[in-house]
Amino acid sequence: MKEKSTPPQSALQPREKSTANVQQSFAPSTQPRLFPDDPPAIPGSMNDAHVVRAALVEAIRTCGKSRETLADLMSALTATPITVTRLNAFTAESREDRRFPLELARAFCIATGDFSLLRSVAERSGLRLINETEWDLLNLGREYLKQKRASDKANVIEQRLSGVDL
Repeated sequence: MKEKSTPPQSALQPREKSTANVQQSFAPSTQPRLFPDDPPAIPGSMNDAHVVRAALVEAIRTCGKSRETLADLMSALTATPITVTRLNAFTAESREDRRFPLELARAFCIATGDFSLLRSVAERSGLRLINETEWDLLNLGREYLKQKRASDKANVIEQRLSGVDL
């Protein structure tokens, strides 16, 4: 005669308890924040629509290229049809239903030669954009700091060893 097996312990728990537990552990208020020192975000404070629209308008105004040229360049860079009408919709305050998609940001910045759009969104997130030269300068400064610290350590050891015959 075959023995009756018992279900696993997890199957013995009522489903509502496990669901409640899952909902509790994944609730937004219980999730650790990415930047723990930052205060919690105020609802609506990260809607950057006005920042994006202003950056688009300013970049188009100052780049010296027509909207037709920009649309053509962006279409070529993304292999996606971008029309002047679409560009106009992204920049019109009256067209809040037409948001600028992130996947077009790099192409827009390259077409206009202006990276203010990416820079403004990054800076609002507490980040900084740097170019290749600035990256090299940052790394050079890091190397100088490493050398200085190594030199300081060598000086401390040298002082401890003063008077020791080598």
